[in-house]
Amino acid sequence: MTPKLVIATPVRAADMLAASVSYGYAQMLTRIHRVVPCEVLDGSITFAADIVRGRNRIAAQVLREHPDVTHVLWVDDDQWIEDVAVVPELLALGVDVVGVPYTNKRPPLRWVHQPLTPPAPMEGDLLPVAGVGFGFTLTSARALRELSARAVIYTDHPHAHRVANIFGHMYYHPAQDAGARVPEENMALLSEDYSFCLRWRRAGGKVYVYAKGGIVHHAGPHAWSAREMPGGVIG
Repeated sequence: MTPKLVIATPVRAADMLAASVSYGYAQMLTRIHRVVPCEVLDGSITFAADIVRGRNRIAAQVLREHPDVTHVLWVDDDQWIEDVAVVPELLALGVDVVGVPYTNKRPPLRWVHQPLTPPAPMEGDLLPVAGVGFGFTLTSARALRELSARAVIYTDHPHAHRVANIFGHMYYHPAQDAGARVPEENMALLSEDYSFCLRWRRAGGKVYVYAKGGIVHHAGPHAWSAREMPGGVIG
């Protein structure tokens, strides 16, 4: 099957056309269209909703209205990748959840992805990890569909759409990767993207970062990237 890609970006605005996005993000979309057939998902917007419901809403819309889509590229409105040729490379990897490594956007800089405990070895150009941020991450529609079938379903009021809670916050401790029993009070409450990844791993899937992804910029006071983190430049 030829991959069919949509790009999904949650934005925060009372009206989608009034949403603010970084100029780097806007330029990147134009460049992606030149290297791979894709469309930007219309209505990928959180409105006044939180990011959990925003991402749940996007996943449900893809599965409900775009049955021929094979992959979703999740890109945040404050991020952009230097080399958009990475997008068809990600599609060609044949994995269900893979992100391009990027940093946070304030010092001290750190990678956003979470390592496994103990750390996993490389699988070619892919590093298995516990979780990736969804600032620049590709998921298969298969993964969205499989997790949705396992998830709690709710109504996306004021709309009548049924939505699967695949991004809802989960509790977690890295020692659980090694099979340890951890008291609830010692666990962290994961962000929505890490929670998605934990669900996918518990469903038997793997989460990867692509070591040849190159540089992703993360807009804060300026465009932060791995170039400003000692030892951080990869790919």
